[in-house]
Amino acid sequence: MSIEVLFEKRKLIGENILNIIKDNGYTKSSFSKITDISRPTLNELIKGEVNSLATFKTHIKKILESQNMSEEQLLNYVPKSKIKKEFIFALSDNAPENHTMKPNVQEMFGILEDIIHIFELYYC
Repeated sequence: MSIEVLFEKRKLIGENILNIIKDNGYTKSSFSKITDISRPTLNELIKGEVNSLATFKTHIKKILESQNMSEEQLLNYVPKSKIKKEFIFALSDNAPENHTMKPNVQEMFGILEDIIHIFELYYC
């Protein structure tokens, strides 16, 4: 893959750069220092507003080197927030026979179960 292909898709590349910054806990300032790209130029890259292929090529190479990525990885970057996580719950039923929970404990476990269901709706 060539930098020219990335240049044609510079809006998407800008979004991916922003996601890389967020996913790795950088600020724009710290990322700018790591890559040796000025903040204004970094902002233009993120917005997809760099119109010079030579400028784009120079700065994308800096980003790829600093992040140890290929052009293809940058183009197809998937933000960590989009990666679906699978949650595993382990339940145990080792209560003694004929054990009953008090009403207030049943209510507490009902509330906890509701919280787990809400969590599954929003985060899974």
